[in-house]
Order: sequence, then structure tokens, then C-alpha cells
Amino acid sequence: MSDQPLTGAEIELALSDLPGWTHEHDRLQSTWTFDGHLQALAAATGVGLLSERRNHHADLTINYNKLTVSVTTHSAGSKVSAKDTELAQAVSALLD
Repeated sequence: MSDQPLTGAEIELALSDLPGWTHEHDRLQSTWTFDGHLQALAAATGVGLLSERRNHHADLTINYNKLTVSVTTHSAGSKVSAKDTELAQAVSALLD
């Protein structure tokens, strides 16, 4: 996985394979809605474990039954890199 920032065109291409994800403020972001708070919390734990195994950590926000996952690569100047698109794909596979 490369730490090099992706171009706008590369990000748009990656998003075509990431339904539900958006590119805002140099981050990829998506939100999932669950039946309740405990399900959102369990999903956040799963994403946290996935991030830890990859040594690339997502920012997670829980609002009752919603989990928002946001990723950027700090070593790339807080820009989107291939690490982010790969983590987004893995998170989608886990939560979709």
C-alpha cells in the first residue's frame, strides 16, 4: 500500500467501486445505520479491529444507531491514498 496521495481522478475512480462513500475535506467517508446503539457499537469494534490489523486507523463516530467511518493518510499529508481506498473496501465488506 502506498502512502502517496491520490489524484482527484484516481479518487473518483476508486469511489466508483465504493458505493456509499464520499470524498470530502481530504477524507473518504461513509455512514451506516443499524437497528440500535449496541449494533453500531459492535460495528465500530469490528472496524477498529480491522484497522488495527492493517495498522491504518479510521476515525469512527457513533451517533446512537449510526456509525460514520472516515479515513485519511496522515503520512501523506492528511490526503487520500491507496491505503484509504483499500481500508474503505475492507470496511464495506465487513459492514455491508
